[in-house]
Amino acid sequence: MTETTWIIAGAWISAGLTIFLFSFLYKDNPFFKMAEHLYLGAGMGWWFQVYLYSIWKPKVFEPLLGGDFFVLIPALLGLSLVTQFIPKISWISRYGFTFMMGYGAGMEIPAKLSTDFMSQIAGTIMPFSLMASMSGFDILNALIVAAGTICVLFYFFFSVEHKGSVKKISNVGIYFLMIYFGAAFGNTVMARFSLLYGRFDDLNTSAAASNFYATQIILAAIAAYFLIHSFMGKKGQAEEAH
Repeated sequence: MTETTWIIAGAWISAGLTIFLFSFLYKDNPFFKMAEHLYLGAGMGWWFQVYLYSIWKPKVFEPLLGGDFFVLIPALLGLSLVTQFIPKISWISRYGFTFMMGYGAGMEIPAKLSTDFMSQIAGTIMPFSLMASMSGFDILNALIVAAGTICVLFYFFFSVEHKGSVKKISNVGIYFLMIYFGAAFGNTVMARFSLLYGRFDDLNTSAAASNFYATQIILAAIAAYFLIHSFMGKKGQAEEAH
Protein backbone atom coordinates (compact mmCIF):
# COMPACT_ATOMS: atom_id res chain seq x y z
CA MET A 1 0.00 0.00 0.00
CA THR A 2 1.22 3.47 -0.87
CA GLU A 3 1.54 6.32 1.60
CA THR A 4 -1.50 8.05 0.08
CA THR A 5 -3.59 4.93 0.60
CA TRP A 6 -2.59 4.79 4.26
CA ILE A 7 -3.49 8.46 4.70
CA ILE A 8 -6.93 7.92 3.17
CA ALA A 9 -7.50 4.81 5.29
CA GLY A 10 -6.48 6.75 8.39
CA ALA A 11 -8.92 9.53 7.51
CA TRP A 12 -11.76 7.03 7.17
CA ILE A 13 -10.92 5.29 10.44
CA SER A 14 -10.50 8.59 12.29
CA ALA A 15 -13.75 10.04 10.94
CA GLY A 16 -15.61 6.79 11.54
CA LEU A 17 -14.55 6.41 15.16
CA THR A 18 -15.26 10.08 15.87
CA ILE A 19 -18.76 9.87 14.41
CA PHE A 20 -19.40 6.55 16.15
CA LEU A 21 -18.59 8.14 19.50
CA PHE A 22 -20.68 11.22 18.75
CA SER A 23 -23.60 8.97 17.79
CA PHE A 24 -24.18 8.33 21.50
CA LEU A 25 -25.59 11.86 21.68
CA TYR A 26 -28.61 10.47 19.82
CA LYS A 27 -28.86 7.16 21.65
CA ASP A 28 -26.87 4.09 22.57
CA ASN A 29 -26.02 1.95 19.56
CA PRO A 30 -23.63 -0.81 18.41
CA PHE A 31 -21.35 1.66 16.61
CA PHE A 32 -20.74 3.60 19.80
CA LYS A 33 -20.06 0.40 21.73
CA MET A 34 -17.57 -0.74 19.12
CA ALA A 35 -15.70 2.59 19.21
CA GLU A 36 -15.82 2.62 23.01
CA HIS A 37 -14.35 -0.87 23.27
CA LEU A 38 -11.66 -0.05 20.72
CA TYR A 39 -10.74 3.10 22.64
CA LEU A 40 -10.52 1.29 25.96
CA GLY A 41 -8.66 -1.65 24.47
CA ALA A 42 -6.15 0.55 22.68
CA GLY A 43 -5.66 2.61 25.83
CA MET A 44 -5.03 -0.45 27.97
CA GLY A 45 -2.65 -1.87 25.38
CA TRP A 46 -0.76 1.41 25.23
CA TRP A 47 -0.34 1.68 28.99
CA PHE A 48 0.66 -1.99 29.23
CA GLN A 49 3.56 -1.52 26.84
CA VAL A 50 4.52 1.76 28.53
CA TYR A 51 4.75 0.08 31.92
CA LEU A 52 6.47 -2.96 30.44
CA TYR A 53 9.23 -1.07 28.64
CA SER A 54 9.64 1.90 31.00
CA ILE A 55 9.33 0.12 34.37
CA TRP A 56 9.48 -3.66 34.28
CA LYS A 57 12.19 -4.03 31.66
CA PRO A 58 14.73 -1.42 32.91
CA LYS A 59 13.93 -1.64 36.63
CA VAL A 60 13.16 -5.34 37.15
CA PHE A 61 14.25 -7.63 34.32
CA GLU A 62 17.58 -5.99 33.52
CA PRO A 63 18.69 -5.67 37.20
CA LEU A 64 17.77 -9.32 37.76
CA LEU A 65 19.88 -10.36 34.80
CA GLY A 66 22.69 -8.30 36.31
CA GLY A 67 22.46 -10.16 39.61
CA ASP A 68 20.58 -7.51 41.62
CA PHE A 69 17.98 -9.64 43.39
CA PHE A 70 16.86 -6.88 45.76
CA VAL A 71 14.48 -5.66 43.06
CA LEU A 72 12.40 -8.77 43.76
CA ILE A 73 11.07 -7.11 46.93
CA PRO A 74 9.27 -4.19 45.22
CA ALA A 75 8.42 -6.43 42.25
CA LEU A 76 6.68 -8.97 44.48
CA LEU A 77 4.90 -6.21 46.39
CA GLY A 78 3.64 -4.86 43.08
CA LEU A 79 2.57 -8.28 41.85
CA SER A 80 0.74 -8.87 45.13
CA LEU A 81 -1.82 -6.26 44.04
CA VAL A 82 -2.97 -8.64 41.31
CA THR A 83 -4.04 -11.22 43.89
CA GLN A 84 -7.09 -9.13 44.78
CA PHE A 85 -8.72 -10.68 41.71
CA ILE A 86 -8.29 -14.16 43.23
CA PRO A 87 -10.66 -14.40 46.23
CA LYS A 88 -8.80 -17.20 48.03
CA ILE A 89 -5.51 -15.31 48.21
CA SER A 90 -6.79 -11.73 47.91
CA TRP A 91 -5.48 -11.03 51.43
CA ILE A 92 -1.94 -10.95 50.01
CA SER A 93 -2.75 -7.72 48.16
CA ARG A 94 -3.02 -5.94 51.51
CA TYR A 95 0.77 -5.96 51.87
CA GLY A 96 1.25 -4.21 48.55
CA PHE A 97 -1.51 -1.70 49.23
CA THR A 98 -0.20 -1.00 52.73
CA PHE A 99 3.31 -0.31 51.48
CA MET A 100 2.02 1.75 48.57
CA MET A 101 -0.23 3.89 50.78
CA GLY A 102 2.42 4.38 53.45
CA TYR A 103 5.16 5.22 50.98
CA GLY A 104 2.84 7.45 48.97
CA ALA A 105 1.70 9.35 52.05
CA GLY A 106 5.28 9.79 53.23
CA MET A 107 6.28 11.20 49.86
CA GLU A 108 3.22 13.33 49.20
CA ILE A 109 2.46 14.92 52.57
CA PRO A 110 5.77 16.85 52.91
CA ALA A 111 5.62 17.88 49.26
CA LYS A 112 2.02 19.05 49.54
CA LEU A 113 2.74 20.92 52.76
CA SER A 114 5.58 22.73 51.06
CA THR A 115 3.91 23.51 47.74
CA ASP A 116 0.18 23.70 48.42
CA PHE A 117 0.12 24.83 52.06
CA MET A 118 3.16 26.87 53.02
CA SER A 119 3.50 28.50 49.61
CA GLN A 120 -0.16 29.52 49.71
CA ILE A 121 0.30 31.12 53.12
CA ALA A 122 3.45 32.89 51.95
CA GLY A 123 1.71 34.04 48.76
CA THR A 124 -1.13 35.53 50.79
CA ILE A 125 1.06 37.31 53.35
CA MET A 126 4.03 38.35 51.20
CA PRO A 127 2.31 41.22 49.31
CA PHE A 128 1.66 43.08 52.58
CA SER A 129 5.41 43.40 53.15
CA LEU A 130 5.73 45.14 49.78
CA MET A 131 2.80 47.53 50.02
CA ALA A 132 5.05 50.60 49.92
CA SER A 133 6.11 49.77 46.36
CA MET A 134 2.75 48.41 45.18
CA SER A 135 0.14 50.17 43.08
CA GLY A 136 -3.38 50.75 44.31
CA PHE A 137 -4.71 47.92 42.18
CA ASP A 138 -2.11 45.48 43.54
CA ILE A 139 -2.94 46.48 47.11
CA LEU A 140 -6.65 45.95 46.45
CA ASN A 141 -5.92 42.58 44.90
CA ALA A 142 -3.83 41.53 47.90
CA LEU A 143 -6.61 42.58 50.29
CA ILE A 144 -9.23 40.64 48.33
CA VAL A 145 -7.06 37.51 48.27
CA ALA A 146 -6.37 37.75 52.00
CA ALA A 147 -10.02 38.41 52.84
CA GLY A 148 -11.16 35.55 50.62
CA THR A 149 -8.67 33.16 52.20
CA ILE A 150 -9.79 34.07 55.71
CA CYS A 151 -13.49 33.81 54.84
CA VAL A 152 -13.05 30.40 53.21
CA LEU A 153 -11.09 29.15 56.23
CA PHE A 154 -13.94 30.33 58.47
CA TYR A 155 -16.37 28.33 56.33
CA PHE A 156 -14.40 25.13 57.02
CA PHE A 157 -13.87 25.95 60.70
CA PHE A 158 -16.40 23.70 62.46
CA SER A 159 -15.12 23.96 66.03
CA VAL A 160 -17.30 27.04 66.54
CA GLU A 161 -20.99 27.16 65.74
CA HIS A 162 -21.70 29.17 62.61
CA LYS A 163 -23.86 31.97 63.92
CA GLY A 164 -23.57 35.70 64.26
CA SER A 165 -20.41 37.22 62.80
CA VAL A 166 -18.88 33.79 62.16
CA LYS A 167 -21.85 32.87 59.99
CA LYS A 168 -21.61 36.13 58.03
CA ILE A 169 -17.91 35.62 57.37
CA SER A 170 -18.42 31.99 56.35
CA ASN A 171 -21.23 33.06 54.00
CA VAL A 172 -18.80 35.41 52.28
CA GLY A 173 -16.44 32.43 52.02
CA ILE A 174 -19.15 30.56 50.12
CA TYR A 175 -19.14 33.26 47.43
CA PHE A 176 -15.38 33.00 47.09
CA LEU A 177 -15.68 29.23 46.79
CA MET A 178 -18.34 29.57 44.10
CA ILE A 179 -16.11 31.97 42.17
CA TYR A 180 -13.27 29.47 42.39
CA PHE A 181 -15.42 26.51 41.35
CA GLY A 182 -16.87 28.50 38.48
CA ALA A 183 -13.44 29.51 37.23
CA ALA A 184 -12.15 25.94 37.56
CA PHE A 185 -15.18 24.56 35.72
CA GLY A 186 -14.84 27.18 33.00
CA ASN A 187 -11.19 26.28 32.55
CA THR A 188 -12.12 22.59 32.26
CA VAL A 189 -14.84 23.33 29.72
CA MET A 190 -12.46 25.44 27.64
CA ALA A 191 -9.95 22.58 27.60
CA ARG A 192 -12.65 20.13 26.51
CA PHE A 193 -13.84 22.49 23.81
CA SER A 194 -10.33 22.64 22.41
CA LEU A 195 -10.48 18.85 22.04
CA LEU A 196 -13.90 19.16 20.42
CA TYR A 197 -12.58 21.70 17.92
CA GLY A 198 -9.80 19.28 17.08
CA ARG A 199 -12.32 16.55 16.31
CA PHE A 200 -14.39 18.90 14.15
CA ASP A 201 -11.27 19.96 12.27
CA ASP A 202 -10.41 16.31 11.71
CA LEU A 203 -13.92 15.63 10.40
CA ASN A 204 -13.63 18.62 8.09
CA THR A 205 -10.32 17.31 6.76
CA SER A 206 -11.80 13.85 6.21
CA ALA A 207 -14.71 15.40 4.31
CA ALA A 208 -12.41 16.56 1.51
CA ALA A 209 -12.50 15.02 -1.94
CA SER A 210 -8.94 13.76 -1.47
CA ASN A 211 -10.29 11.48 1.28
CA PHE A 212 -13.28 10.41 -0.84
CA TYR A 213 -15.78 12.30 1.35
CA ALA A 214 -15.31 9.98 4.31
CA THR A 215 -17.23 12.15 6.77
CA GLN A 216 -20.29 12.58 4.57
CA ILE A 217 -20.52 8.90 3.64
CA ILE A 218 -20.14 7.68 7.21
CA LEU A 219 -22.68 10.22 8.48
CA ALA A 220 -25.14 9.11 5.80
CA ALA A 221 -24.59 5.46 6.69
CA ILE A 222 -25.15 6.13 10.39
CA ALA A 223 -28.29 8.15 9.66
CA ALA A 224 -29.60 5.36 7.41
CA TYR A 225 -28.97 2.82 10.17
CA PHE A 226 -30.91 4.86 12.71
CA LEU A 227 -33.80 5.38 10.28
CA ILE A 228 -34.02 1.69 9.39
CA HIS A 229 -33.64 0.64 13.02
CA SER A 230 -36.37 3.07 14.09
CA PHE A 231 -38.68 1.91 11.28
CA MET A 232 -38.14 -1.76 12.09
CA GLY A 233 -38.74 -1.09 15.77
CA LYS A 234 -42.03 0.67 15.10
CA LYS A 235 -43.06 -2.08 12.70
CA GLY A 236 -42.32 -4.72 15.32
CA GLN A 237 -44.32 -2.84 17.94
CA ALA A 238 -47.26 -2.54 15.56
CA GLU A 239 -47.20 -6.28 14.84
CA GLU A 240 -47.09 -7.06 18.55
CA ALA A 241 -50.04 -4.74 19.14
CA HIS A 242 -52.10 -6.66 16.56
